[in-house]
Amino acid sequence: NIVMFLVLWGLLYPGLLYAENPQKEQVIEGQNKIKDEISKRWDNSSAKYDSHHGHGVQSREEAEAWRDLFARLIPDKGLKILDVGCGTGEMSFILAEMGHEVYGLDISQKMLAKAEEKAKKKAESNGGLRLKFQWGDAEKPPFADDFFDVVVCRHVLWTLPSPQTAIDSWRRIIKENGKVIVIDALWDDGSLGTRLRRKVAAWQRFISEGKDSSKSHYSPALQASLPHAKGVPLEKARAYMARAGLQDIQNVKLDRLNDIQRKYMPFWNRISYTYDYYALCGQKRPRPQVGIKAETANPTSERK
Repeated sequence: NIVMFLVLWGLLYPGLLYAENPQKEQVIEGQNKIKDEISKRWDNSSAKYDSHHGHGVQSREEAEAWRDLFARLIPDKGLKILDVGCGTGEMSFILAEMGHEVYGLDISQKMLAKAEEKAKKKAESNGGLRLKFQWGDAEKPPFADDFFDVVVCRHVLWTLPSPQTAIDSWRRIIKENGKVIVIDALWDDGSLGTRLRRKVAAWQRFISEGKDSSKSHYSPALQASLPHAKGVPLEKARAYMARAGLQDIQNVKLDRLNDIQRKYMPFWNRISYTYDYYALCGQKRPRPQVGIKAETANPTSERK
C-alpha cells in the first residue's frame, strides 16, 4: 500500500502542483439560459440519481439519521413543508412519513417523474402520505406569502445563479415563526489535498469499475456562471440567511450523517468524501410593531 501510494504521489503531485491555470471560461449569458442548462443536466442525472451516495438515501441507518435531524429542527407535527429542489423526493418522503404535508418543487421534469413514480409505489404500502410534486423555479417558488411553515433545501443552494434571491423568496413564503433549513457543504475547497484525493478516487474508480468520474456533470461554462459551483461555505450561507431577515440562525454539524454515508460507500468514493457538511436553520420572526414603539418613545399629549 505504501509503495502504491508513493507511485501515485509521483504521478499526480507534479501535475497538481505545477498545472497551469485554466483559461477563464465564458459564462452563459442570461438567467433563463443558465436555468435551462441546469434543468438539462439534472434531467440527464435523474435515471441514476438515487444510486449516487450522498444523493439517494442508501441505508436505513442514514434514513434514521435524517429523521433525527428533522425531528430536532422541526419538533412540531403536521406542518406544511416545501422541499425546494426536491429532486427524486428523498427528503420529501422522509418528511411526509414523519406526518407532515409536503410539497416537492424542482426544475427538472425527469427528476419529478422519478419522484412521482416512487410516490405511486409507496402509496401501495402507505397511502396516507400527504405529498405533492410540482415543477418550479427554486429562486421564484410559485406560492403565496406565508404559505408554508418550513422550507427545506438540501444540496440546492450551490446550484443556484442567485442564492440571495432564493432565500429572500423562501422567507416570503413561510409564516411568522416559520423556518428555512439549508443543508449544504463546500464540496471542493480547491486545496492541494482535495485535488489529490479526487485524483486518487477517480483513478481507483477507473481501475475497479472502468468509469471516469474525474469530470463534473456541470460544463465548464455552467460552472463559471454560478457563484458557488464548488459548494457554499458555511459562513456564506449564514450571511445569505441573515440578509434575508432570518433570525436565530443555528448551525448543526452533520458529521454523523457524513460518517454514515461514507460507511456504505465503495472505497474509491470514501477517499474524496470529506466535507464540512452542515445544516443551517433560520427563523422568520414577527416584525417590530413600529406604532407601539413610537407611542412608548413619544408620550401622549395628555401626559405632557
